[in-house]
Amino acid sequence: MSPSFKAMFGYNPEELENHINTVFGLLLEEDHACANEAIGAHMESQGQIPYQEVLRFRHKDGSTVYVNCNGRVVSWSDDGKPLRMIGTHADITESKTNEQRAQMQARRSQTLFEELRKQKSKNVALEQFTAIASHDLKEPLRTMGSYASLLLSNSDEANSTMSQERRLQSLEFIASASKRMTAMIDTLLDYSKIGKGSQKSEVDLNKIVQHVTHDLANQIQQANAQVTCKELPTIQGYGVELGQLFQNLINNAIKYTDPSVPPFIEISCTTDENSVYQTFDVKDNGLGIPEDKIENVFELYSRAHIDHGFEGQGIGLARCKKIVELHDGKIEVLPNPTGGSIFRFTILST
Repeated sequence: MSPSFKAMFGYNPEELENHINTVFGLLLEEDHACANEAIGAHMESQGQIPYQEVLRFRHKDGSTVYVNCNGRVVSWSDDGKPLRMIGTHADITESKTNEQRAQMQARRSQTLFEELRKQKSKNVALEQFTAIASHDLKEPLRTMGSYASLLLSNSDEANSTMSQERRLQSLEFIASASKRMTAMIDTLLDYSKIGKGSQKSEVDLNKIVQHVTHDLANQIQQANAQVTCKELPTIQGYGVELGQLFQNLINNAIKYTDPSVPPFIEISCTTDENSVYQTFDVKDNGLGIPEDKIENVFELYSRAHIDHGFEGQGIGLARCKKIVELHDGKIEVLPNPTGGSIFRFTILST
């Protein structure tokens, strides 16, 4: 051990014994295995594998010193055992610290970029939400206003040409429009609350689907539906919202089917080791989504099967999209080759 090697860690030459154990005594315990592995590989390969490793040592003042270690065996015994090894040790603490600072700054910049992206996405979504909501809420208001004006213009019974039956019919139209508007406002409020006040936690998606199918037991039984679910992962997510996601997709798969064909729903998940996302498929054998409706099917009040007489307000899939985006994922709908649809969405694994 040279005086310069000892000085690298703040020691005078006489303070440290010249022994390999002294070196390992200065080396951080977490790096012992790494150092032994690198030296062992060099010796076992008879020097073919170079010994080069960045290791962390403890300075006399308690700080960490990053050292670039290079060495090689220069003398071997007849039976292949190392006799003498030489090498260099360079203090790279400053460059390593700068590298870590740069990485930290890059992470901060990436985090800031993601926050700005999310905020921009929220602003766009808010603008769309406001535009759609104001447009669709005007329809029942116009209905109420039209019939209210008609009643007012015929308020003088003595001079009115409106029959009592027509009056009652107008009041029924107003009541119906009012009820429809109340339902729309309630669903919009529910939509706006998605993710508000929730905290991420560990969520077992197998249990989520079990709870959902239990809640939908009556619909499943009445439709003679079959719901199968392959093994799903446990993720960090919003449990209540994930339950709503699966409930919407399963409920739609049961609802939008040919009455003569028992619904079949299959839920599965695939994981790509090179990706931080889990990919989920919810397949059904229902009516499918018309090609001209696919582009807007996840927008508020978009209804793919309005001509088939199905009840609904067209907010379920918009809710699904918002929940998936809450988990930094994306959702799309694909045609099922055997008939029906495949709703595919991704969720961040961590």
